[in-house]
Amino acid sequence: MKKYLLFASSVLFFFSCKKNTTTIPESGNVTIHFQNTVAGQPVEYGKYNYTNAAGNIYNVSMLKYYVSNVILTTDNNEDIKLGNYDLIDAFDTQNFSVISAGLLPNAVYKSIRFNLGIDSARNHNGAQDGDLDPAYNMIWNWNTGYLFMKHEGRFINTIGDTLDLQYHLGTDLAYSTVSVPINMTVSGSSKTLNLEFDLNSMYNSPVIDFNTGAIHHSTLASDKAWINDMIINAQDAFKFISAE
Repeated sequence: MKKYLLFASSVLFFFSCKKNTTTIPESGNVTIHFQNTVAGQPVEYGKYNYTNAAGNIYNVSMLKYYVSNVILTTDNNEDIKLGNYDLIDAFDTQNFSVISAGLLPNAVYKSIRFNLGIDSARNHNGAQDGDLDPAYNMIWNWNTGYLFMKHEGRFINTIGDTLDLQYHLGTDLAYSTVSVPINMTVSGSSKTLNLEFDLNSMYNSPVIDFNTGAIHHSTLASDKAWINDMIINAQDAFKFISAE
């Protein structure tokens, strides 16, 4: 009798333990989404909706930029490195506006930092694939390297003429790091981290006036001051919106 009682108790204990045991995923899938705006307005193709700090009225016919080597930092100061190279295209959201970070360890994440551009290890390596494929027309040649950011459009100058605008930010000199405070908790479920890129902020402080130079390809000695201003402005061009 004791044998059967002992067996029944063991079975009861086993099922009780099984019932109360749940597997909690130790990581969650995270996608990083970039919303491209100008002073809070969505980027719209070809419309003269935008005015920068210099008073330039302008439009956007192309807006592309590279986000690479993303690092997400937890509140315990642990860095999660993605090692990515992603091309963001304001007019091709289906393919290029989202970075898939994959599975991240469960944690509270307090910041994201990334490079605007391509590091020297990959900038001059010859033909590459993925978002670094030359087919995306974001590279001059293997010596000069990739374009880190491309804004093309038109603007209205001080006497009312409409002129071409070509801002091609590149060369190793233009490679910069951007850091953005965030508040995101990963706890085993899917998350989307929403960041905003404000094109106007690239021209606001220091003020960049299109009238004093509407064409910059980053390859001339005279472009160095402009490149430096763009690097400074990039620090304020990205901000955290939400994690959902």
